[in-house]
Amino acid sequence: MKKLLAVLAPIALVLSACTTTTGTTTPAPTATQQLGMAAIKIAINAKCVTELNNIPAWHTATRVMTSTQKQNIQAEICGCVSEKAPQNVTAVDLATAAIDPAARATIVSNAVSRTINACVAEAVR
Repeated sequence: MKKLLAVLAPIALVLSACTTTTGTTTPAPTATQQLGMAAIKIAINAKCVTELNNIPAWHTATRVMTSTQKQNIQAEICGCVSEKAPQNVTAVDLATAAIDPAARATIVSNAVSRTINACVAEAVR
């Protein structure tokens, strides 16, 4: 029974987020949603730094840079990823990430992978 409740509670939460009020205004995100998104952004930023440091082209490109230049570009790229990657995360993913740490890591990794190349290209321009 507890397992059923643990599975149904996030689904109910996600489905209740889909309901709208009458009118054309979009309801403001709740404090819980804002905290969840902030946590996802922090995890995405940390994963971005790791992924960026694992790219061989990044090592080659940063060899001629000073430490400050490297940190500035890394901050620009990972800031971009932190802002854009959550757009690739669905409400269902957020609910799953809230209860399953392994799923959270996978969701964050996928979001970063889908976003990092675009942000690198944007930073290079």
